[in-house]
Amino acid sequence: MFLPMIKNITAVVCALSIFLAQPVCALERIQSSGSSQLGSAIPLTPGAKEAAQLLGLMPYVQKLYELKATGNSEPGVMSDEQLALRVQLLDKILEQSLEVRVVADRIDRELAWTYTGKGMLEARRQKRLNYLFTANFMQGGILGVLSGPQFLDHHPNTGGELLLVASSVGLLLSSLSLVASRSGTKKMDGEQTVLADVYSLNQPGTPLSSPGEHDPIVVMKFLNSVPPNSIEHKTRKEALIEAWKKGQYLKNHSEEHLNKLAVVTPPGTKYREDIKLLGDRIRMLYDVQWTIEQLDAELLELMRATN
Repeated sequence: MFLPMIKNITAVVCALSIFLAQPVCALERIQSSGSSQLGSAIPLTPGAKEAAQLLGLMPYVQKLYELKATGNSEPGVMSDEQLALRVQLLDKILEQSLEVRVVADRIDRELAWTYTGKGMLEARRQKRLNYLFTANFMQGGILGVLSGPQFLDHHPNTGGELLLVASSVGLLLSSLSLVASRSGTKKMDGEQTVLADVYSLNQPGTPLSSPGEHDPIVVMKFLNSVPPNSIEHKTRKEALIEAWKKGQYLKNHSEEHLNKLAVVTPPGTKYREDIKLLGDRIRMLYDVQWTIEQLDAELLELMRATN
């Protein structure tokens, strides 16, 4: 009496174990497969293909398209293997998209520091200029008023001397104003920026290289890769540096200047930064941020292609 019941229970357990093991076995078969035709017949856009290659997802995408082509399931119904593949792809794509957000948020913080320092220097410069303009206006008016009575009292020499003094002092103050408009520095502060990765200036112990901190490996690979359908066949990093040179944002290529741009302070050094340097850094940070965020567009293309 109990023997048939035990046999039925055993059969159900075996069927469930086989059903649950299918997704895992599918992923293991994909990882162990070494097909030489990966990506050859997959209808991916160039951006989606690059994203899949950067994330190492081409075997999964290839297998998913093979299942779609040979699947016998009803429209809108996925097999367990297809479902496991889609979950795996979605997990990796979302993880990488969040990594892009982490780097972009870090650049936002670096931009905030740079804007704050630039604003402080500009306010200090404007204060000095206001003092010089006020002094020049006052001395010209006072000496001009004093010279008037001298001419009326028939003392042209004294009046002329007063006007000469006013002109000389005005020239001096105007020269000081010109110097003040192009001067003003402050001690370099803040943390190392992402430009250190662009210029390969990373120092041990920095946020990107220290143990326990997140290192955006795929984002850096994206910067060091050549964009799809590129005519000049230059990496994104090389294209950025060339654009900065053409735009006169990167005139000095010395290691010290690059360290200042990237806020890299080797041991025993004390750097100072001015308004021009901060302005160049802002432009470079915005360019790097925009370039990195293009990876989001490629991830979106890959997600749409695997739906």
